[in-house]
Amino acid sequence: MGETLRTLRTSAIVWVIGGGLTMYVMAMAIATEAKDFPGGWRALAVSVTAGAEAMRILRWPAERLDTLGGYVTYHNVIFFNLFLVIYGAVQGAKAIRGAEERHALEEVLATGARRSRVVRDRTAGFAIAMAAISTGLALGVAAGLAGGGEPDVTGSLITLGASGLAAMVGYGIGLLAGQLMTSARSAAGASSVVVTALYVITNMGDELGPFAFLAYLSPFTYANYSRALVPGYGFDPLAGAMLVAMAAALIGLATWAFVRRDYAAALWARRPTTAPEGGATKVPTALLSSVWTATLRRGRYGLLAWAIGASTLTALMAFLQPVVMDVWSAFDFIGALAGAGPGLTAETVYWSFTGALVSPVIAAYVIVQASGWVADLAQGRVEILLAGPVSWTRLVLERLLAVAVGVLAVTLTSLGALVASAAAIGSAVDAAGLGRLTVMTLLFGAALGAVAAILVAWLRRGVAVTVLAVVVGTSYLIAYLVPFLNWPDWLNRLSVFWAFGQPYLEWPTTARLAVLLILAVPGAALAAVIAERTPKVA
Repeated sequence: MGETLRTLRTSAIVWVIGGGLTMYVMAMAIATEAKDFPGGWRALAVSVTAGAEAMRILRWPAERLDTLGGYVTYHNVIFFNLFLVIYGAVQGAKAIRGAEERHALEEVLATGARRSRVVRDRTAGFAIAMAAISTGLALGVAAGLAGGGEPDVTGSLITLGASGLAAMVGYGIGLLAGQLMTSARSAAGASSVVVTALYVITNMGDELGPFAFLAYLSPFTYANYSRALVPGYGFDPLAGAMLVAMAAALIGLATWAFVRRDYAAALWARRPTTAPEGGATKVPTALLSSVWTATLRRGRYGLLAWAIGASTLTALMAFLQPVVMDVWSAFDFIGALAGAGPGLTAETVYWSFTGALVSPVIAAYVIVQASGWVADLAQGRVEILLAGPVSWTRLVLERLLAVAVGVLAVTLTSLGALVASAAAIGSAVDAAGLGRLTVMTLLFGAALGAVAAILVAWLRRGVAVTVLAVVVGTSYLIAYLVPFLNWPDWLNRLSVFWAFGQPYLEWPTTARLAVLLILAVPGAALAAVIAERTPKVA
C-alpha cells in the first residue's frame, strides 16, 4: 500500500491542485456568464439546451441548466468523470503488470506474500489516492459554487464521491486487462478505449434501441444517479452499491487471474517448451540492427489493442450518425462549432468531429509509449542497447520513428473502420478529408512524441510521464477555454490540439502547421542533444 501511495502521490497532487483549480475557475466563469447573459439563468439554459442535445455524445445528461449546480455538473463533472475513470484504468493496468515489468514484485512474492494480498494492498493504495483526488475536486467545485452564490459543499462531496467510485471501476477494468495481456502498455490502451466506449454508450443509451441495455454495464450510468449538485438529485444508495459491486467483481476476477497465471505471463500464455538437446535457438538477428522495428515487435500486442480500440470508437461513432443527424441538422451553429466557415452540411461536420476524436487517442498512445521509455531506462534495457553500441541520438530518433509508425497504424486502422461503417449505414466520407486527417494526425503524433522524448531525456523518471500528461491535458483545456472565456487568441498557440485544427474540412493554417513542425523536428533534435549528455543508467 505504501509503495502504491508513493507512486501515485505526484499524479494525485496534480489532480487535486490542477483539477481543483480548473473546477473552481470554470464554475466562476459559468456564474459570470449567467450573470451577464440577457435574461439570466433561464434564458441561458434555453440557449444551451439545444446545443447540449446536439453534442450529447460528449456529455450527457443535461438537466437543470438554469442553476449553477446543474450547469457545472453537465459542463464540468460529467466530462471529468471520463478522465478520472481513464486514469483509474491506466493505474489498474500498471498496478500488477507494470510492477512485474519493473521487477518490483519479485522480492515481495519471494517473502511468501500471497498474490491476493498484493492485489488487495495495491487496490487499497489506489482507493486512498482516489479518495484524496475526489475530495480535492469536490472542494474546487464547492469553492466555485460558493463564489457564484450557490454554495453546496455536501452536494459537491457526494457528486465527486460517485466519480471516485466510478474511477474504482475503471481501476478494476485496467487491473483485469493487465492479467489478460502481455504488457502494461497494451492493457492501458485497451482498457482506456473500453472506458471511452462505455462513456459514449452512456451518453447515447436511450438512442441505441435494442442495445440500450449496454448503458447499465457502464459506471458512468450509476455515477449520474448521484449528481447531487443537480436539484432533485442526491446520493443514490443503490447506484453507489452497484459501483462498489462492479469494482469488487472486476478486482476479484483480476485477483483470480493473477493467482492462476504464471508470473510475468498472460493468463492464456502457453508454457514455454524445452528445446530439444542440441537444437538451435533462433534469434531474430534482423531486429538487432534496428531499434525501431524491435520496439514495434516488442509492443505489437499493445499496438494491436490501440488499433482495435480506436477502430471500435470510430465505428461506434459512425453507427450513431443517423441518430445524431436529426438533431444536428436543425442547428445553424454547427459550422462554427466545427471551427470552419458556413455552408457545411451537418453530415460533413459530424465526420469531421468523429475524425478529430482520433487526436486524443493518439495523445494517450504517445503518453503510454513515454511510460515505456522510462521503464526501459529503469529496467536496464537502455544500458544494454547503448552497450551495443547504439548512440543516444540513434535510440531517441528510432524511438520516435517507432512512435510515428504506431501512430500511422492506429490512424489508418481507425479511419478504415470509419469508412467501412459509414458505407454500412449508406453514407460516404470525403477521401481528400481523410488524407488530410491522416497527414495531420501523423504530424500531431510526431510533435507529441518529440515533447515526450525531451521530458524523458531530461527528467529520466516516472515524473516525466506525469508532466507530459499535465502538458497534454492543459493543452486540451486551453483549446477549449480560450473561446469559452474569451481569452486572447494568442494563447491558442500554446495548444497542440489547436494546431491540429479540423483537417477533415481543410488544411490547417500556416501558423498551426508551424507549431507542429517546430515541435516535431527541432524537438526531436533537442531530445537527442539532451539524451547525449545523460548517463546510460537510471
